Amino acid sequence: MSRKKMLILTFVMGVLATAVGLPLLSASGVPSFDVVLVALFGEGSVWAVALSLLLILPIALGVGKVVKSHT
Repeated sequence: MSRKKMLILTFVMGVLATAVGLPLLSASGVPSFDVVLVALFGEGSVWAVALSLLLILPIALGVGKVVKSHT
């Protein structure tokens, strides 16, 4: 499979997983990430932004590593 097809397939799978997963979590009563951050750090906290970036960084690096290994 070519690199372009793999990247498109990865993107589509991510969009579909989000479109199916988030409504299921919401329907089952799991609070959103925004609600959790406000409960932990308060409204407008810089620490909430730092935690968000800290959680997003390994996900982005992991996805990049997987895509790179398949090309």
